[in-house]
Amino acid sequence: MGLRADLDIYVTFEGDNNILLQLVGKRLLADYARQFTGKDAKQLAAFAVGQTAGKLFHGAGMRQLGQAVSDFGSTARSVEKGLRAGQQHELLAGRVQQMIADIAGRLRPASKLSREDAAALFNENQSELIEAARAHGELLQWEAFTDAINRIDDTDTLRVLTWLRDLFGLQLIEKHLAWYLINGRLSAQRGAAVSSYIDRLCARLRPHAQDLVDAFGYSPEHIRASIATGVEDDRQNEAAAYYEALKASGAAPVPEKKPAK
Repeated sequence: MGLRADLDIYVTFEGDNNILLQLVGKRLLADYARQFTGKDAKQLAAFAVGQTAGKLFHGAGMRQLGQAVSDFGSTARSVEKGLRAGQQHELLAGRVQQMIADIAGRLRPASKLSREDAAALFNENQSELIEAARAHGELLQWEAFTDAINRIDDTDTLRVLTWLRDLFGLQLIEKHLAWYLINGRLSAQRGAAVSSYIDRLCARLRPHAQDLVDAFGYSPEHIRASIATGVEDDRQNEAAAYYEALKASGAAPVPEKKPAK
């Protein structure tokens, strides 16, 4: 209760998660705009050319073509060349960067609009801004996970947690796989390899699942839902025994889907 009392006030004056994501999104836009502060026309033009070239590169499928050639139709090559830690970070970070750049581009006319029209334009991009903030949060989680496992010395622990980190990262990529494919960040071959490799990681982690859960140190005082105490299993067994006895007595209701004679 003490922890709840400490945290409730932050919800009260900051708002729910959507409000917090809006604040993160606005901060990301501000950071994006800050990189143009003090730049001359030549530097701004060079940046614009770079952005356009990047869009053309991804949008025209050149990146996908390069991946297809590199992978040569092999799932193993797709995993080795495109789904390791460095590539996971590149994909997660690249998504945030492009989403923010796209939103900033759509909001650029706001400076020349009336207050009401500018607010309307901002509201039109509100859902995309929240999604960009959520993507930023996912990137920070992945980076924190990676920083933590890089400090591990035990070889076996490092191997298992690296699998777990990869599972986390690839599930994020699979969750947004349509975005990566539409925006030319992944080839179809590597997109298919994401799901395939997730299955392989789950199989590797299965023998360690209980140890990973036990590592959180959950104890009876952490259990809040009654379903977690085993009472639901008792209720189900009791209900099953009741219906078995009812059926044996001949008083059970006639099933709606009786087999045809």
